[in-house]
Amino acid sequence: MPAPPVPTPSQAAGRFEALDGWRGVCACLVVLFHFHGYSPIQTSALVRNSYLFVDFFFVLSGFVIAWNYATRLGSWSEVRRFLVLRLGRVYPLHVFMLFLFLAWETAKLVNGMGQATPPSTFEGTNQPGAVVSNLFLVQSLHVHDSLTWNGPAWSISTEVWTYVIFALVSVTFGLRLWLLALAAIAPPVALLYLSSTGMDVTFDWGLLRCVFGFALGVACYHIHKARPLRMAAAGPAAATAAEFAVVAAVVAFVSAVDKSAWSLLAPFVFAVAVLVFASEDGAVSGVFRTAPLKWLGKLSYSIYLTHFFFVLLFPVVVKRLVQQDLWTPMPVGGGQYVLAFGRNDVEGTLFYAAVMAITLAFSAFTYRWIETPGRDWSRRWAGRPAPRPSPIGAVGAGGSQLPSP
Repeated sequence: MPAPPVPTPSQAAGRFEALDGWRGVCACLVVLFHFHGYSPIQTSALVRNSYLFVDFFFVLSGFVIAWNYATRLGSWSEVRRFLVLRLGRVYPLHVFMLFLFLAWETAKLVNGMGQATPPSTFEGTNQPGAVVSNLFLVQSLHVHDSLTWNGPAWSISTEVWTYVIFALVSVTFGLRLWLLALAAIAPPVALLYLSSTGMDVTFDWGLLRCVFGFALGVACYHIHKARPLRMAAAGPAAATAAEFAVVAAVVAFVSAVDKSAWSLLAPFVFAVAVLVFASEDGAVSGVFRTAPLKWLGKLSYSIYLTHFFFVLLFPVVVKRLVQQDLWTPMPVGGGQYVLAFGRNDVEGTLFYAAVMAITLAFSAFTYRWIETPGRDWSRRWAGRPAPRPSPIGAVGAGGSQLPSP
C-alpha cells in the first residue's frame, strides 16, 4: 500500500499559504478592475473581467470555513460562537469604511454650502436610507436598484448571510452531499434565467452567486479531505506543470468569458484551482508562499474593502492639485472610446501604481488597527481568548476571508 501523503508544515497547522497568496493577488486584480486609468492595463481582458475573482473568494471561503467548522457546528451554542467570530472578522472594517464614506460625503456637503452650484451629495448610490441597509448588511438582498456607498461591500453582505445559511444547515441537517449538490447546481441554473450579464450580479442576485461559490468550496473541502490531489509522487516537475496549467486556465477563462453565460462556470474553474493549490506540491505554490504574496494575502480583506474609496477619491484630489480635469477619451478599438483617467499611457499607468500603493499602505493600517482588534474582541466575546499572533498568511477561523470580496 502506498504511504499516505505527508502534509506540508502549513497544512499541518491548518493553513493554506499558497491559497492565501492567491487571495492577495486576486484582491489586487479587483483594485485594477475598479480603477479606470489611461493605460494598457485598462484594455487588458484579464483586468476588464477581474470582477470574477470575487467568486474565487467565495469558493476559498467555503473551503476554509468548512475546514475549520465542518465538525464543530453540532449545537446552537457552537452556531452562536461561529457567527460571533465571523461577524467580528468582517463587520468592524465594513462599518469603519461606511463611516469613512459618510464623512467624505458630509465634507462635500459642508464645502459646497454657499456655492452657486453645490456638488450633489447624499443622492443616488449614496442615499441616506442605504446607510441603514448597509449597517444591517442587507444591501445586497435586492432592496436597492444599484450598489450603494462602499460598492464592493455587497459581497460582505452576501457572505454574512451565507454564513448564517451554512450554520443553520450544519446544525439542522449536517453537510449532506445532496444539499451541497443542490446548492452548487440550483443557483447557476437560476442565474441563467435571472441574469442578462452572466455572473456579474451584485446588489440583486448576489446571494445566489455567493451560495453557489461557497457550496463548491465546501465540496472542495470534502474532496481534499477524502483524497487530496497530491502530485508530488509524480515528481516536482509534474506538480509544477499542473500548477502552471491551472494558472493558465484561470487567466484564459477569465480573459475570455466577459459577462456571457459562460461566466457562470467561474466557481467550477476556481474550485479546481483551490483543489490543486491546497496541496502545495509545485514550484508555483512556492511562489505564492513567498513573503510578499503572503503579506498581500494577510491584507487581502482590507485591500478589497478599502480600495474603492481611493478609486473614487484619487481623481478628485489630483484634479484639485493640478487644477485640470484629466479624464480623457481613450480608444478601445472599433472606433469606440471610454473615459479614462490620465492623458497618456505612461501617466495612466503611474496613476494605477499610485492608487495601488495608497490602497496597500492604508490596508496595512486598517489590518493593524481595525481588523485585528475586531477579531480579537470577537474571540473574547465568544468565550475564547485571543491567540498569539500567527504567522503571516495564516488561514484560520479568524483569518479565512475575502478578501470573502
